[in-house]
Amino acid sequence: MKSMILGLVGLAALAGTASASDIMAGELVAVGHANIGEAATFASDRSNNPYYDNTVNFLGQAFANGGAQNQSGNTITKMVCDDLEGIHPFFVGKSVTSITFSVANLNATAVNCRARVRFYAEDGAGGGPGTYITGYSFAAFSFSAGVTNLTGNLGAGWVLPTTKLWAGITFDNNTGATGATEAQLNNMGVGLFDPPVWGTSQDRLFGTSAAGSFVGNNPAGSQFNFGGSPHANAGWKLIPTPGAAALLGLAGIAAARRRR
Repeated sequence: MKSMILGLVGLAALAGTASASDIMAGELVAVGHANIGEAATFASDRSNNPYYDNTVNFLGQAFANGGAQNQSGNTITKMVCDDLEGIHPFFVGKSVTSITFSVANLNATAVNCRARVRFYAEDGAGGGPGTYITGYSFAAFSFSAGVTNLTGNLGAGWVLPTTKLWAGITFDNNTGATGATEAQLNNMGVGLFDPPVWGTSQDRLFGTSAAGSFVGNNPAGSQFNFGGSPHANAGWKLIPTPGAAALLGLAGIAAARRRR
């Protein structure tokens, strides 16, 4: 598998109408960009008290989802997921209302396509993605070549479970409306980041065995890594509802006072 990533990135660079379980989200906003092959440190606003944040330390490498297929007129890739665990139990049961995630475009030019993100509890086979929590399909975006961090608002959001999470992403051309070809979609994927600045993630990713939108439980696929170099961690950041973040800040102040 390590040879696969090096083949995709370069050795020198070391579907339709949404259902209730696939929410149509709004526009994405780019918040940072780097070239593949160039490690970079992205800015991160810690004032919003993230549940999890691994969008800062870009390793200069990326992994392409691949496996794009035309499914009933919509060309869509396989899904790649990463495991995420926050370090503050206060946020369990609170809603995630904003996310930042990293998209890698391994094509030579910009590609206009849709990013479709999915969230699962870590209760599947072997600790993989199991119970489907929710998913969002964002408006089509023209992704520049390289790796881009993007932020999307989720409205009312979704509730953090008591288990660890898997966050996944797949890409499509919205039944041809975006103009992205199968070959271009095959080169869309995730930027690799490590270490997380908030929370933890094991050295593993999960890839589905086939293309699809994956709005159900227990997607078929397997876990993998790159032998430890680079670490198999994708760029994700989860922001809880502002009210929860404010309460966490107050709890921290109270705890500090008790320690005095």
